[in-house]
Amino acid sequence: MSTKMIISIFIVLGLYMSLCYYIGLKGKKVLLHGCIKFKHKRYLIVYWLMYWIIALAFILSNILRGLLTTDNCITSIVTLIGATYLGVFIYSILIFFVVDVLKFILKKISIDQSIKQKLKKIYCNGILVFLIVFILVGLGIWNAQNQVVTNYEVNINKDAGEITSLNVVMISDVHMGITIKENGIDKMVNSINELNPDIVLFCGDIFDETTSTKLKEYSRENFKNIKSKYGVYDITGNHEYGAGDLSETISYFKDANIEFLQDESIKIANSFYIVGRNDPANRRITGQEVKPLREVLKDVDKSLPIIVLNHRPEDLEEAETENVDLQLSGHTHKGQIFPGNLVTKYLNEDDYGYLKKDNFNLIVSSGYGTWGPPMRIGSKSEIVNIKVNFNIPK
Repeated sequence: MSTKMIISIFIVLGLYMSLCYYIGLKGKKVLLHGCIKFKHKRYLIVYWLMYWIIALAFILSNILRGLLTTDNCITSIVTLIGATYLGVFIYSILIFFVVDVLKFILKKISIDQSIKQKLKKIYCNGILVFLIVFILVGLGIWNAQNQVVTNYEVNINKDAGEITSLNVVMISDVHMGITIKENGIDKMVNSINELNPDIVLFCGDIFDETTSTKLKEYSRENFKNIKSKYGVYDITGNHEYGAGDLSETISYFKDANIEFLQDESIKIANSFYIVGRNDPANRRITGQEVKPLREVLKDVDKSLPIIVLNHRPEDLEEAETENVDLQLSGHTHKGQIFPGNLVTKYLNEDDYGYLKKDNFNLIVSSGYGTWGPPMRIGSKSEIVNIKVNFNIPK
């Protein structure tokens, strides 16, 4: 690890702990003005000790995965606590910051004292803010657990043999572990089959660093129950590279009768191609560069429809140049929780939904599961169902 990287980590960690302390002070103030009184110093010590264990739980969970493995019960509990706190952290910082700015402004301007007193009662020494935060987190957790089906229709101006249309089910960013467990896997497989797909396409990050061996084995058996005419296909996302040994991770999918594509293409029913891209995280782990798309497509008949699975909604110009008809991506989560969507929208040409550029089509999913906070605000957990229309054979 470079010196620059170490310095960056310490700066981020220092900033995070400073902001956590800011929230901790707000919580302490609520307790001081509530029914709990810190009459003895030991109560204050207990408060801060418990608070910092919770605040640093997400960081501790990463350490525990190295010491105790992902399969350990303690690791799972600490990970859940830490991930949930991240949601509390984000909205506490945002709302308290706005409130503190407003309080500063009100002190500087002339305003009727009775209005100030009413606002003070409403604020209730911060209780209102924490109440709003906990409501937001609760709604976000509920929203993340209630997946929806998002429908698209795409027209591809190419012949696909005798196939005139294709019912595609696409899923990305499941992130089994915190939000998606055994029941979630069952629900996902049942939802896929209810859509009666011709083909099922996973777009990476099905596993991540929180996925236990038990869940991997459970998903392997349940994925065998997916029914589709032309099979199930998957690619690497960035988190697959952190989910343990990559070859072992891929073996779970292959044992479930899922075709795993790594910078390679496959011709389906002599009618269209599915192309799977490796995620650039491959470079960090293996030191190998991702193949240029033109090299992956060198033996592909471009007169037939080409569907590319690329975990990240990137390399769009390259895909358009190489006559790709449809690219399916995930990765962004559409920010997952507000205001993350503003960041993903700024960083990506298309961070969610459907984009069409001449004959090139892009669909980006917000994902099925969550990473970090087990919640969604301003985004949805989804299965994508796409009706792809080809030219009618003459």
